[in-house]
Amino acid sequence: MYLLFSTITVVTLFLLGSMLLGLNAHGHASPISYIPKPNEVINLGNGNPPPNTVAITFTETPEPRASSINVVNSNNERIDNDDLKVSEADKSISISLDQAKLIPGIYTADWLVLSTDDGHITKGTYVFTVEGESNGLSNSPNQSDGLMQSPQLSGSQQSANDNTWGYSKNITTDEGIDLKFEINPYVTGQNTFNLSAFYTNGSAVENIRNVFLEFNNPSKDLGPIVDTMNKTSVGNYSSTGAFLSQTGSWEVKITVQRIGEYDINQEFDLDILDR
Repeated sequence: MYLLFSTITVVTLFLLGSMLLGLNAHGHASPISYIPKPNEVINLGNGNPPPNTVAITFTETPEPRASSINVVNSNNERIDNDDLKVSEADKSISISLDQAKLIPGIYTADWLVLSTDDGHITKGTYVFTVEGESNGLSNSPNQSDGLMQSPQLSGSQQSANDNTWGYSKNITTDEGIDLKFEINPYVTGQNTFNLSAFYTNGSAVENIRNVFLEFNNPSKDLGPIVDTMNKTSVGNYSSTGAFLSQTGSWEVKITVQRIGEYDINQEFDLDILDR
């Protein structure tokens, strides 16, 4: 009985170890390049043509029957031609864009791939912006045009600055770290995101490796849109982008990676309203 149990145990551990080695040997299909690039602003006024396709290259080959790209405008209307192509040689997927619908505004590309190598599914979302005029059309009134809105958010702090509105949230962690997160001008489309991390005694948190922002809009099946903030000074970080690409309720997650200490994770909701 003991020998049988020991044999089974050894075999089980061997098989489990083999499975773990197999998992470590194959990563998921991770994106390595995008066309257009994430958060890219394409200015048609400079003679640049509007994008014809959205294409993403991965570390592993996508399965054509279980992969997709959806490209939508700020009204959550698809502007692609639903003609997904998969290139096994390039390990890429692409979809063409309907040029008649591609007017200046913010566009969200939502992608999902199944890897033919390891059978795992990965997904993500990114945004790009088209500025200027296309096909004789100027900016749609429903697209981002730089106008600002007054946010209506429970628990948020509203402050006037040159007659514009912004969003500010203060968080104190159990470790005595004050996080201040700001969004300006707090609209659909391009915003500047600022984060400061200071101890309650006023000294900056110095052992920060990275600060990540993640945005999800579950009601419109958008996200995760992920961005790495730029360090502007000790304890201060900033990003600019059209991550809040549509109206509605957004889930925001802030991750502060620290050297030698646990990450700081904070999650909260934002409401971006119609103007």
